[in-house]
Amino acid sequence: MIGMKKWMQNRIESLKQPKTWIAAAIVVLVVAAGAVFALWLKKPMAKYNADYDDAAQVYFSHLALAVDSNRLLFETGTIPEEYANPDGSMKTYSYAYATVLEVLEDDSHPDSETENVHVGSQRLLVEITTGEHKGKQLEVINFMSKLFDKHAEKGTSLLVFILTDRTDLSTGSPSLSLSVMNYNRQWLILGLVAVFLIVTGIVGGKVGLRSILGLALTLAAVFFLLVPALLKGFLAIPFTMVLCVLVTVVCFLLLDGLSRKTVSAILGTIAGFTVACVFGMIASKLAHLDGLEYNVAETDTLIQAKYQGTLINIRGLFVSGIIISALGAVMDVAMSISSSVNELKVVNPDMGFSALFKSGMHIGRDAVGTMTNTLILAFTGGALVNLLLIKYYDWDVKAILSGDYITHEVITGISGSIGLILAVPLTALIASALCGAKPSANRLKPQSDGASDQKQR
Repeated sequence: MIGMKKWMQNRIESLKQPKTWIAAAIVVLVVAAGAVFALWLKKPMAKYNADYDDAAQVYFSHLALAVDSNRLLFETGTIPEEYANPDGSMKTYSYAYATVLEVLEDDSHPDSETENVHVGSQRLLVEITTGEHKGKQLEVINFMSKLFDKHAEKGTSLLVFILTDRTDLSTGSPSLSLSVMNYNRQWLILGLVAVFLIVTGIVGGKVGLRSILGLALTLAAVFFLLVPALLKGFLAIPFTMVLCVLVTVVCFLLLDGLSRKTVSAILGTIAGFTVACVFGMIASKLAHLDGLEYNVAETDTLIQAKYQGTLINIRGLFVSGIIISALGAVMDVAMSISSSVNELKVVNPDMGFSALFKSGMHIGRDAVGTMTNTLILAFTGGALVNLLLIKYYDWDVKAILSGDYITHEVITGISGSIGLILAVPLTALIASALCGAKPSANRLKPQSDGASDQKQR
């Protein structure tokens, strides 16, 4: 009881400190500004350059719908509700989940030459469980091959692709065509996320919960700010840099509040991913890479979207990806060094700038090896299949070193690693300068925790 009372008193005292309210105000202002900006980005994008075929297709689709609707009115006097489609399209496409009620026919068999994947087809009776067609029972042919093995049994939950065709008005209801796309994995994904959140909360305690909140805000910034802004035509590299700065500030303030340690970590992180950005820009310029060669199918889709009016800045996406991929590792190293330097100053207040900097560098060197391996191995793991193909086809070394894919991966991995490595001395320098300075009434003081206070006593 005494311990709880003392803990409550310490919490109340911490809330009375001006820096706590300043940190809270900064977080609230940044999140509020981000929410307002996200709402603004939700406005529909103007299509200024759609080609003639697209315009003609829309026109004739609407014309056919009007003709059929007039005929239907003349014959019956009413239009069935299912034909009153708000977007005016006669054919619509959607995804839904469906459960297999019965396997009517199964002509598939395991192929021993390809590790027993199922080859052949199944005729399934499924019931749609989501969307506007929920409850309907339909047959679907499930085609399986060496590259598409989605073998189903009774009770299997599937993701299906539905084509709703309203061109034939004689049936009185839309014609539905189904295709099996994949297994229903939504509950697995949600379950894995739940396990991650529970484990983080239990092991990390309050810090873990605050880190989850920071992660949620980071993902929200990417999906609701970065992606829509890039589709609106914002320059990719500058906008990504600004967004990463705001994400860094909010995450660190949520984790540790406003202190010299936090400010050091923020500045060290910004310095680290800025170095990664500059290195990536220089390397890509020297290699004559602009991001358009990386994935032909994806790039072609983006170019088509740009031609039809999406103001996306494709050339900046490659370096923007480097910044985002390096951000997490740089934040980790920057906070580790800042926290260590701050703790050294709390335990030994007589340590000056030089001693703190040397200690920070020693600590940083230990972190660099493992974190660099983490970055490089992450990119290597993602490219494992391509590495197998390179070895299998015995590609010439000259073709490998000059290929677009390998060059992209090397620049991405090394840019992130360079930013991570240089974040060590930069963060150590900043943290030593801030924490090594003599405290005064109008400055932030080194942050101490209960363990350090107990050691001093």
